[in-house]
Amino acid sequence: MLKKYKSYLLYFLILVYVSGSIGFVVNPAFFSPFTPYTLLLSCFVFLIHSPLNDKKFLIAFFSIALLGFIVEVIGVKTGLIFGKYSYGDGLGLKLLEIPLIISINWAMLICAGIRIVSSIFANKIIVLLVAALLVTLIDLIIEQVAPKLDFWQFESGLPGIHNYLGWIGVAFFISYFFYPTIIKGNRNVSLLLLILQIIFFTSLFIFF
Repeated sequence: MLKKYKSYLLYFLILVYVSGSIGFVVNPAFFSPFTPYTLLLSCFVFLIHSPLNDKKFLIAFFSIALLGFIVEVIGVKTGLIFGKYSYGDGLGLKLLEIPLIISINWAMLICAGIRIVSSIFANKIIVLLVAALLVTLIDLIIEQVAPKLDFWQFESGLPGIHNYLGWIGVAFFISYFFYPTIIKGNRNVSLLLLILQIIFFTSLFIFF
């Protein structure tokens, strides 16, 4: 029974992303406030399909989210990690000027990326590097629409190479310490979630 409900939530999430992709083009003002809730639902679906009986996995996931939050705070306050930028109101509730959902979403993307790439390559360093590049690629796609959606804005307009090198480094080193645990996630759900976010933000870039 539980497995069935988990599947229903997964199908519902797909419907949310598809309708959101269309809705943003038709009526962005109406659909935009739902963005943080969609990301929260994505993380929830990812977690319920993860090995929840393994406490180490949950600790690793939320530790990555916490470290991501700390990195974001340092990044916003100093501009040293990603360049000078600030968050808008498009991602919902903020703490220390950082939307709480952003760190949880990055944790999901990092864990999902590691899980997918680890099923292709065996070498740990290669997995970490390719997964970091994959997460950074998704960040690059989101960056193209972030100012329009009031997610975040760089002082110079668009981000520079500094931002992407920062993300590759952060994703690599954060993943390094939790690698043995986070490769235990659900491969198919991880792949689906990454594809959904890539398609969603790519469609916004093209049509929005």
